[in-house]
Amino acid sequence: MKKLVLSLAAVAAFGLTANAQEKEKPTFGFQEGNFMIEGSFTISDKVNKDSDSGNKNKTTTYKFNPKVGYFLSDKVAIGAALGFGKNQEDFFDGATATNLYAGVYARYYFLELGNRFKTFAEVGVGYDQKEVSATKNKLTGIQAGIDLGFNYFLTDQLAVAFTLGNVFSYGNHNHKLDGKKQGTISETDANLNVFNNFFDNATFGLVYKF
Repeated sequence: MKKLVLSLAAVAAFGLTANAQEKEKPTFGFQEGNFMIEGSFTISDKVNKDSDSGNKNKTTTYKFNPKVGYFLSDKVAIGAALGFGKNQEDFFDGATATNLYAGVYARYYFLELGNRFKTFAEVGVGYDQKEVSATKNKLTGIQAGIDLGFNYFLTDQLAVAFTLGNVFSYGNHNHKLDGKKQGTISETDANLNVFNNFFDNATFGLVYKF
């Protein structure tokens, strides 16, 4: 009887230890009901120097893109996205422009490479506004796109986010000059070479899961 009690105690102790170890093991990835907060911030400086006069013209470009999401399943998430930026990237002959964006998105995780590496495709659409105060040019309208990206989990709750840029994008904007409508600008772009110029297009950020 004593041996039976000791055997049962040993089995129970082993079971409790195994259960505790299983609970302590981190889970990399997302589950149904999870929330996530994602954000990226990029900043760059560009200096143009005139070889004759020696004058320098410095342009600072920055973009801030926060997101929140909720997981409907282990692979599907929906959420809201915001964006703010200031740049001179070929917008109305290089004049300084501000960009505001507010929209929604749906994300699907379709491939796992190892335990920590999760690949996704994302579709987003929202309100987009670009404005150049110096020239009083303003574009307002709809911006939509399809992105590819992946997350690499550093811990069970924190991951690094890499977005590979727009694979496909569409924009339809009303153009106003000094408050008067000038027309409509529509643009469609399919970037099938996104993997060839990865470091030119990629956006890096952080994801927190809870």
